[in-house]
Amino acid sequence: MKSPARILGCVLGAALLALPACGNPTDAANGGGEAITLVMSNHPWQRGIEPLIDRFEQESGITVNVQTFAEQQTRDKVQLNLQSRSNAMDVYMTLPSREGPLFASSGYYEPLDQRLAEAPAEYRADDFSRGAIEGMKVGGTTYALPINVEGPVLYYRTDLFEQWGLTPPKTVDELLGTAAAIKGRTSDVTPITLRGSAAALPFTFGPFLHGTGLEWATGQGAPAFDDPRAAKAIDQYATLAREYGPPGVINYSFTESSTLFAQGKAAMELESSNELDSLVDPGSSTVADHVGVVPVPGSAPTVLSWGIAMSPFSQHKDAAWAFMQWATSPATQLELTKADIAPPRTSVSQDPAYTGSLDTPTLQQWSAAVADLQENGNVEVGPVGANAPAMRQVIGDAVGKVILGEATPEAAAAEIQTGLASQLANG
Repeated sequence: MKSPARILGCVLGAALLALPACGNPTDAANGGGEAITLVMSNHPWQRGIEPLIDRFEQESGITVNVQTFAEQQTRDKVQLNLQSRSNAMDVYMTLPSREGPLFASSGYYEPLDQRLAEAPAEYRADDFSRGAIEGMKVGGTTYALPINVEGPVLYYRTDLFEQWGLTPPKTVDELLGTAAAIKGRTSDVTPITLRGSAAALPFTFGPFLHGTGLEWATGQGAPAFDDPRAAKAIDQYATLAREYGPPGVINYSFTESSTLFAQGKAAMELESSNELDSLVDPGSSTVADHVGVVPVPGSAPTVLSWGIAMSPFSQHKDAAWAFMQWATSPATQLELTKADIAPPRTSVSQDPAYTGSLDTPTLQQWSAAVADLQENGNVEVGPVGANAPAMRQVIGDAVGKVILGEATPEAAAAEIQTGLASQLANG
């Protein structure tokens, strides 16, 4: 979505009102010749914020040395810096829903609650949506600042749905029925594309599990996959992928799914709201004018936010905090909506400069779906614990066997129950 033209200097100037309230404000605001290192993943937020950093540097006097890598390389780089207690990194992108418990227990995050409490009024520290800010906390402590909001939504081809007399599904049963109806219409278009890759699958599988009324774990901290409803959720998801998904879906993550949909080879895509730009970009998508968006069927969405965190080993914490406040300020996040970054701030999501830019049915539908995520989303993208990545792998591996026809849903649920039990106990 492209909001009306604004004068970037004014926007960023307003954002810089929110420079640090800790240490010596004058020295920090002037930068004092300081330089910080920012480590980011190749991500829509990274692509949106990077062109704006030059103005921050000019206004603050703080130099920002940017290092950008593919997501797994970023994780490796960040973890190496933190494990070695290196001061070579000051601010880094993080996904607290994934690594938060491990990083918090390992002392890899600088706590931010005191700095937030002392932030100037212009920063509006209480303006982040519930789902966004809760996702930045571990054990009640805030360790990162939200930079976006995303979660699974359902994209669909409006032209094909109109041609075939179909309506967007609202429940999982309707989703399965719609996929079956599309498969019966044509062999040229895959009914739906979704994640099958083990490590990525829990993100889009979560709404199916939550839709049955289950959480990843019980209130006592044990896995919840011994409940028959877990096998039902596995069966629903695996049936969609196996019967109605593309060949090789077991290897699909967001890149493969969005490429397939943008090429016009899929009628529906279950994927992150963050993928909108790649689907409506006329330069790369053949279906840019025919994209509809609705909340994930079943009314049990998952919501997550990426965040930026401060390394506890930084030697430039005030300068790092100055950048973090600027990057997550209302003014900067409003500017970032031009790069299709869903704002994690309530005030930005309601700002006329933003809402006025939602000038197509696709953008309006997408905005409504994101609002649903923020209001109703479950912030637990997977089982919570220090071993979160390994636990997601257990889930993805087991569901993958059902997709491939190598296991029954009941057997997969039992495998997940056993695989998660010890990890949750130790997490």
